[in-house]
Amino acid sequence: MSDTPRTRARQAELTAAEQRELARLQTAITEAREALAEAAGRIAVTHGRGGNSAVARVLDVTPQHISNLAAAYRATLIEQPAEGSAAA
Repeated sequence: MSDTPRTRARQAELTAAEQRELARLQTAITEAREALAEAAGRIAVTHGRGGNSAVARVLDVTPQHISNLAAAYRATLIEQPAEGSAAA
């Protein structure tokens, strides 16, 4: 072993264009995840009993995960009154 202290390599500086590209792609990923979660919850709710398991098999996740997405989807239905309702 050496007695000299270890030093970190200098961190590279990203260009403004590279930073914008990464930010744009991160936003796209976030939006895609949100859309997938909403769709998975909606489809599971639509199919009722057995829907969680069916969606979970397609997405290769646990039925409990889909159950959480379905519960979140149901919560959004409660928060948003139906279009054309008197409660607008």
